[in-house]
Amino acid sequence: MENRVEGCTNKVISLSGGLEMIEIRKLTEDDMQQAMELKVLCWTEELAGRAENTLSVSKERDSWLDWMNTAEEHNDIRLLIGAFENNQMLGVAFASFAETDDIPDKGIELNGFWVYPNQRGKGISLMLLLYVLDFYSKEDMEKIVIYNPHYAPSNQYYQKLGAKVVKQEYQMEGKLLVDVFIADIVPMKMKLKELLHKYQ
Repeated sequence: MENRVEGCTNKVISLSGGLEMIEIRKLTEDDMQQAMELKVLCWTEELAGRAENTLSVSKERDSWLDWMNTAEEHNDIRLLIGAFENNQMLGVAFASFAETDDIPDKGIELNGFWVYPNQRGKGISLMLLLYVLDFYSKEDMEKIVIYNPHYAPSNQYYQKLGAKVVKQEYQMEGKLLVDVFIADIVPMKMKLKELLHKYQ
């Protein structure tokens, strides 16, 4: 069964003067094995030595496949996309409507966001996040919430994009401090476009 997301179109972006062609497209069930291998690879870095990486690729795949295929019964629009070059996965992003505890109205959550370490610094994360924000802007969404480990290197990425920490919470039995960021979508999109411009 394929993840059905209306209005999700493939986008091909040329980087570095046209030398690279990056395709942003919806993930299929077949892509989820590699996406979860990427998640598990990146999770150790996100934990920043605060907890042990005990994730199982097969359990993560099964859980996210279930999440991918149950959007309609949860009255949700879930977006699972990847960046590919010559059919090679470079990174992925998952998003959905936000829980009302986080954003009461017109909000989305970035549920997963991982880029292979050897593909970083090329604008791939900027392209993926901009695609997510553009997609949900068409659904009249206005804010985004992002849960990110406090000590992870990626934490500064969201600060650079204008997201603000609104609260912190401990996860993994109190071992992992997580920052909860919230940002307005329109200014974040503007910042992403500005940063992405240097790669085009």
